[in-house]
Amino acid sequence: MNILTRLHGHSAQQTGELLDRLVTTRTLQAWQHNRETELVWQLPQPQVQSRSVVLPRGHQA
Repeated sequence: MNILTRLHGHSAQQTGELLDRLVTTRTLQAWQHNRETELVWQLPQPQVQSRSVVLPRGHQA
């Protein structure tokens, strides 16, 4: 967290608020700060959407 706050010129509180906003907007799935791992975040997994395609009669795929 120290490196990130220093690079961006924000306080640790401001950086935490920014990371919270990124979670709220689903840009990040989660983040955690502790002394052992420093700062860890998870990116959201892409949602796979299945789509059905209806072709006109007599048309082959």
